[in-house]
Amino acid sequence: MLARRQRSSESEGPNPYEVLGISTLATLEEVTATYRALAQQYHPDRHVDSPEPVRRQAEQRMREVNQAFLTLKKGAWLAPTPESPIPSTAAPDPQAARAARQRAYRAAREHTAQARAAHATRLQAKQSVPPGQARPISKNSAGGRVVFGLGQAMYTNELTCRGCTSVQQLPPGWQDRLRDTGFSCSVCGRVILSW
Repeated sequence: MLARRQRSSESEGPNPYEVLGISTLATLEEVTATYRALAQQYHPDRHVDSPEPVRRQAEQRMREVNQAFLTLKKGAWLAPTPESPIPSTAAPDPQAARAARQRAYRAAREHTAQARAAHATRLQAKQSVPPGQARPISKNSAGGRVVFGLGQAMYTNELTCRGCTSVQQLPPGWQDRLRDTGFSCSVCGRVILSW
């Protein structure tokens, strides 16, 4: 629902709900949809070829619709009605708004730190093994059973990564190490072979 406040002396003017022709219980989505429909109807570009009085009237109506929409979008109006089940609320709490901004800032910083750590891990993986060489990883970090292309690996000693489609060379004797070691792509880090 739109934020509703008591009508103050500074917000004197036409009732924005009446200007838009909507209920005082309209949601922001309903207000926006109504505004867009009226804007298409009264936009000056639609009345270029209209007579001068019609054009002036459309421009005036468009200004009223714009002002009403901005007023409702900012939540600066409440037309209290006795049957309205929604109580009037005061202006938003500045401390709550500040706390919300701080939470968003902390979440963004945490996301950035996680992205940097993941990037560093990928860089380290790329530097430890040359591109094109499958990187051996411990069975614990390899996870479950990933055996796509095992026939190709047995025949050619290489696998195609399903993530980045790069061809990865398996080290000599990889079949003997498969019980306790998995292999991941040296380009994207995805597990390409584990048993």
